[in-house]
Amino acid sequence: MLVRSDAAAPFASSPGLLWALRFDALHLDTANEVDEAGLDAPCARGDWRWLHFNLSDARTAQSVARLPLGDDAREALVSHDTHVILQRQDHDVYGIFVDWEHQRASDPGARTPGGHDGLGWLHFALGDGLLVTARRQPLRSVETVRRRCIAGERQASPLGVLETIVEQFASDTERAIDTLATTLDRVEDRVLADAIGDERRDLAQLRHQSVRLHRPLTAMRRVLKQVEQRTLAVDEPGQELMGMVSRLGQRFDDLDGDVATVQERARLLQDEVAAKLAERTNRHLYVLSMITALLLPPSLVVGVFGMNLHGLPFADHRAGAWTAIFLGGLSSLGVYLLLRRLGMARST
Repeated sequence: MLVRSDAAAPFASSPGLLWALRFDALHLDTANEVDEAGLDAPCARGDWRWLHFNLSDARTAQSVARLPLGDDAREALVSHDTHVILQRQDHDVYGIFVDWEHQRASDPGARTPGGHDGLGWLHFALGDGLLVTARRQPLRSVETVRRRCIAGERQASPLGVLETIVEQFASDTERAIDTLATTLDRVEDRVLADAIGDERRDLAQLRHQSVRLHRPLTAMRRVLKQVEQRTLAVDEPGQELMGMVSRLGQRFDDLDGDVATVQERARLLQDEVAAKLAERTNRHLYVLSMITALLLPPSLVVGVFGMNLHGLPFADHRAGAWTAIFLGGLSSLGVYLLLRRLGMARST
């Protein structure tokens, strides 16, 4: 839901703008933060800008409407769509990509996708010498790339920055996959050592997290593959876009394959844990059944001699109690030998 912020905005002339960077071609495409005074200053030849907007501010749409972009690109920047999009119209490239959210006060590089970190949506549009991004929640990869640019990392073009953002998202996801694989290795070691405890719960959590990683990867793969299959005009911007699409498509193919491997391993381990637990349960039931079978005859003997009625055998005998105990033990031995003969008794 869009809300109006009454707090002092960093750019009064462009409400909703969080920050702006200018990339100087004369200084090896390094980035400089732009303040309110330099926002409307003309760019030198070869320079370009990166503007980042907050879609939670209701006034952002007014600022986006003034940008030198096509109508479709401006609409994509402020839309409420929650699916991956990548389109090209004339000289504009626009769409929506996925990214991991992060807490405003946390270090984006210190967290991995998990816990309360959810999936966010990065709206973007590229025009002539301009990259515009927008989001509703703080996004980890965008913040990380911004800090890298301010620290001096070179970026040759707006499309290069976009590729760097997506590659940062892929790197964060790859670290999360590696963490899942390491956890899965530990679970597998415990299962193979037959030291089963909370493995079923751990494996269920692993599968849930792997599915959570698989969904955005699948969405990115599908859209990148669709774009790669389209017929684009063979010009320099088109070649740069297709190069980015091809590289990122291969990257997400590899990541999705890694996630699929983790999912399959977790599923097989779940099956193995279930089989081991079923075997353990059956073994316990077998032992209980054998104990019941062996104790039933002595129970009958004790029950008979405990009726306290006249005429019971050995009632007046001096060794009557010992005789009853002997008969009870003998009956258990007889049942055991019978079960052995029938093949029902085995070593436990």
